[in-house]
Amino acid sequence: MNKVALLIVYNHRYDKNIPVLEKIYAGRFSHIFHIVPFYDGSRENVIPVYESSYYFSGYLAQAYVHLKDKGFTHFFIVADDMVIHPGIHQENLWEKTGIGLEECYLPRFVYMQERGLSWDHTMAGMKYKVKQIGAEISNILPPRETAEECFRKFHLPLGEIDWRLLIPRSWKELSFEIRRYPFSRRLDYPLVGGYCDILLLPASEMQPFCAFCGAFSATKLFVEIAIPTAMALCAKNIVTQNEIRLKNGDIWEKDEIEDFAQRYHYSVSELEKNWPEDKLFIHPVKLSKWKL
Repeated sequence: MNKVALLIVYNHRYDKNIPVLEKIYAGRFSHIFHIVPFYDGSRENVIPVYESSYYFSGYLAQAYVHLKDKGFTHFFIVADDMVIHPGIHQENLWEKTGIGLEECYLPRFVYMQERGLSWDHTMAGMKYKVKQIGAEISNILPPRETAEECFRKFHLPLGEIDWRLLIPRSWKELSFEIRRYPFSRRLDYPLVGGYCDILLLPASEMQPFCAFCGAFSATKLFVEIAIPTAMALCAKNIVTQNEIRLKNGDIWEKDEIEDFAQRYHYSVSELEKNWPEDKLFIHPVKLSKWKL
């Protein structure tokens, strides 16, 4: 019998969302935990964490300490401004999605070697150094050679970033980037980016995953690099959106987000009744503006 921990991650403290999300997922998941920065309330299933939202990989590392001995077989991690397919619950999660019981799920990877400056966080990856004063993590992360083997297993790129992908697209961007430009196009350590507002991990991967997440948080590696890299370093198998039955429902443009909300009259119940059947999730759904 699988025992799933649903971990809802809050980038910022917004206590009003806690009871709303409880109602959305009640009856579908028996074990719901809210990971909330600087929480000082009295709810027993809220885990306070202490870290910048830019490094919320550290949230997971801190929260796992409270959960590791509770017998969970899987950890389903979702953002607080995301709504999951209403037909998914703790018993049918794998059947509905096509994710294997021993597989990790991350929606997609982002390759800095292919995107260059067209991805906003490439420069952060290029400037990142494992060895930093005050945070000795070299003995926590796998050696570079081992990390490279992990990357090869998942066909993740390891080469230098092509200089042609690092040419700023405008004079304004040049004036900003020139001050941050690194001396080397070779990453100090194997790194990969990705979309990480929803994750699924079996318990066997969670301990090393959280250790790596904590190490990257301590050395200020941006979360959309830290979490995908941590997963690549520990997972036996990883599936992404192209390999499962349901697809991403992420919405990026402000106008599209507004149009979507108006289509459902800012009502979560209306969204759930008329759910786009091929979508695993919808993100973002700003619950401060929506009603149940």
